[in-house]
Amino acid sequence: MFLAPFSASTIPTTIGVVIKKLLLFSILVCSAFVAAYAYVHLQVGKQLAARDITTEPTIFASRFEVRSGWKFPPSTLSKELNRRLYRRQTSGALREGEYRIADDRLDLVTRAFRTPLGEEVPSQEYSYDFLSGELLNHNNPKSTTLWLEPEALGPLFAAERRAEYTRTLEEIPSHVQEAIIAIEDERFYSHFGIDFLGISRAMVQNIIARRIVQGGSTLTQQLAKNLFLTPERTIKRKVLELFAALSLEQRFSKETILELYLNEVYLGQEGGVALHGVESASRAFFRKNIQDISLEEGALLAGIIQAPSYYNPRKHPKRARQKRNLVLSKMEELGFINHTQASRAKAQPVVVEQGFIHAEKAPFFAQALRSELGNIINLEATRLTGAHVYTGLSLGLQQCAEQATQEGLTDLEQRHPRLTKKEEKLEIGLVALAPYSGLVRAWVGGRNYKANQFDHVMLAQRQIGSTAKPFVYLTALDSTLNSYKVATARSILADEPISLEQLDGTVWEPENYDNKFRGDVTLRYALEHSINLPAIFVARRAGLSSVSHTFERFGLHEHAPAVPSLALGSIESTLLRLTSAYGGLANNGRYTRPRLFREMTDAEGTRYATSIIRERQVAQEAPTYVLTNILQGVVERGTGKAARAYGYSGDAAGKTGTTNEARDAWFVGYTPTLVTGVWLGYDSNAKMGLTGGASAAHIWGRFMACAEPYLPPLTFLAPRDVIMRDVDTETGELASEACPNEQVIQEIFVEGTEPRSTCSKHAPKRAKPRRENYETSPPPERLSESQNRRPKRKGFWDYLFGK
Repeated sequence: MFLAPFSASTIPTTIGVVIKKLLLFSILVCSAFVAAYAYVHLQVGKQLAARDITTEPTIFASRFEVRSGWKFPPSTLSKELNRRLYRRQTSGALREGEYRIADDRLDLVTRAFRTPLGEEVPSQEYSYDFLSGELLNHNNPKSTTLWLEPEALGPLFAAERRAEYTRTLEEIPSHVQEAIIAIEDERFYSHFGIDFLGISRAMVQNIIARRIVQGGSTLTQQLAKNLFLTPERTIKRKVLELFAALSLEQRFSKETILELYLNEVYLGQEGGVALHGVESASRAFFRKNIQDISLEEGALLAGIIQAPSYYNPRKHPKRARQKRNLVLSKMEELGFINHTQASRAKAQPVVVEQGFIHAEKAPFFAQALRSELGNIINLEATRLTGAHVYTGLSLGLQQCAEQATQEGLTDLEQRHPRLTKKEEKLEIGLVALAPYSGLVRAWVGGRNYKANQFDHVMLAQRQIGSTAKPFVYLTALDSTLNSYKVATARSILADEPISLEQLDGTVWEPENYDNKFRGDVTLRYALEHSINLPAIFVARRAGLSSVSHTFERFGLHEHAPAVPSLALGSIESTLLRLTSAYGGLANNGRYTRPRLFREMTDAEGTRYATSIIRERQVAQEAPTYVLTNILQGVVERGTGKAARAYGYSGDAAGKTGTTNEARDAWFVGYTPTLVTGVWLGYDSNAKMGLTGGASAAHIWGRFMACAEPYLPPLTFLAPRDVIMRDVDTETGELASEACPNEQVIQEIFVEGTEPRSTCSKHAPKRAKPRRENYETSPPPERLSESQNRRPKRKGFWDYLFGK
């Protein structure tokens, strides 16, 4: 075979063609790279612009308030300050975010913060005397109130479970910055976003492993990946990462890039919450602000970055310590610390907090709040506005509620082992409201949110049992609520068997819980001891339609049926409705609708949603106060006396409730500033076998004992038209000096309803007073009643209402 003749003259032509093709290819490649870079650079700019103008929408708890004259124990104020990560100092001048407690005195410099309306509250210096409750504002002596900044409950959008706090580079200690640079990117200040030496080292490792095991990324590349890209390990993503890193280096100084990185870097999980930034990790692992952590703690955080799960100091303390010590050695090698500092830090044990600080707080409440906001506005449209929701929930009271429910359930199940032998868990609900504003102060919707998200505060419709009785008696006590007659606390009621023919022809024979009959009892005694038959007697005398109307006015039910069983709580309602109804009693007969939030605003104060106070006067102040006074007796000596067993000493009124076969147990109680309801039962409506006094009242008492330091020491104040009189218990008349002391009690009355005559039995020379001749016809709602009652003498109530 012969080769074709080859001419030397063709060589230049061939080389020229090759060069042209290479040049054209180079131009195309460069053009593609330039176009790709320009596109990535543009996208980075857009995303940074969006990031600059928005913050993650967050739900906030209420501010913590201290007024001059309010006495808080040191433990309560310390708890509030420590939860906000204020630094406790023992000497020297205090800076913002620091406090000192010494010799029954608190010295404090608060942090500046924004109100829901966007107003700036400046940092202030205060002194507080624990013995007298006196508060002194050193910056504004005329001010008598101290406010601590509201705390975050969690993200507004539930899927975005992310903990992050923005800190300036000056706020982050140099040893934290140096530890991260030492282990993650030692040539950070000398490269332009890409470290070719690091990339070469990574390529060698990847070739040896025949897969991508090391990235060789700089801090700038890591920041680009965290901000703009997915975590997948592909060539395409790596190229985009390089372009994004170059874009960041072109836009920002090294200091700005480092600051962005330290606020964005991923450092693991707390449950379902992702920890981003050194501040969130410092709070999670050490319960400290980042500026307060030590050298060894900073090195520990730096060591976590490469593999947050593998080096998790809670789960793998030995691994975390080894990596921490490697970081310290690298810092020593680079001259950031000396040998003595490194050795001392390496000798320290790894000490981290075990409890989660970033787990969503009050999850049932947050779930209900998101639902309510979704009914008011297009919530999704506010995602990029940076709007925050400000609520009235108190984290201090919320912790009390969670502690009381968990400890209370554990105690009940230990004392009554049968409660644990069912296939389902005993459930619970607790909600606390401010009666004058309707704002939610604490909310526990169930025993375990992770196991059961059904909210027993807002969603569970259950029969309310004897918690209905106060509204029955209020109908009789208040002349504006019934058109028949007005009762008093000393009115005599019949506790005797009755048989009622119902509209369908069946006969209903209600009984008392203990199956006993006491004959004549006073209204006060009947309510304090939750006797059933007198409540039915009163409801029928005052008018079933009137009682139904009272229930509706207090928000218990939209259409309460006018039937005798209404007096025993046969209607279904929710714990939230029932508790807010009792809030109307605490608020002197003024009902306020419950409110889950105050405002939804952005940083500029633009309002997206507002919750205004909606209230109405549904009962007169004086008879409502008389009812409150009777309900105080429930707590002191009646069915709710267990509420006092845990140390709560303030003024309180309340009522127990138990439904048929003890399927539901209730206790709702209130103070002048807080109304709290507790429910216990099974979701299947199975029998529980415990009364409200034996279960729910105990949990209410636990909660209030914990909550007492947060409540101002106020008492129930009687209206002007409420008077107190000495009464002879045997006759129901005004006591005279001749009445035996053991038969004389003090009783309160709405002015004009008190007895008019002095005791005739113990003053024989006085003529027996004449009573008014009231009409004897029964109220129109009265159903047929059997006539086989045993004879009884007429009591005061019979004369008053007629019989």
